[in-house]
Amino acid sequence: MGMDVKGKKPTTEAGEYFRNSVWWWRPLWDYCEQVAPEICSKVKLGQSNDGDGLDARDSLRLAAILRQEIASGATAAFGRYFREEVLALPPEESCEICGGTGKRRPPPEAGPGTEWCNACLGKGKSQNQATRYAFTAGNVQDFAEFLEGCGGFEIW
Repeated sequence: MGMDVKGKKPTTEAGEYFRNSVWWWRPLWDYCEQVAPEICSKVKLGQSNDGDGLDARDSLRLAAILRQEIASGATAAFGRYFREEVLALPPEESCEICGGTGKRRPPPEAGPGTEWCNACLGKGKSQNQATRYAFTAGNVQDFAEFLEGCGGFEIW
């Protein structure tokens, strides 16, 4: 699953379309909310593909803030911090589907049962989902470029 971010009135090719998988989008939008809370608070469904977004003026304001953050080195520093936090997480966690038993209830139900768990392949552990998230200054730069030419955007 991903977020398809479409420019409302693009003025550049880069402003037509921006896409991130959910693993890249969530940290990107969280970062935007952190550095530009006044602007991003206008987007109530930033982590959803419901068509929410910003108008042209606020898109340009957000782009300017992101460019300042990149130029100051703050975005790269945040990227290093983010990566350190992800690397500190345990690589595996107890399987939510079978409760860590390796055996589950018949689908669509979840919880311990008698059937082999296809979610964790019977191991009782699965990849820690949080370790899939990614953040880079380059992704923020690409988003800023999109924002500068999108004429406002909607997240689908």
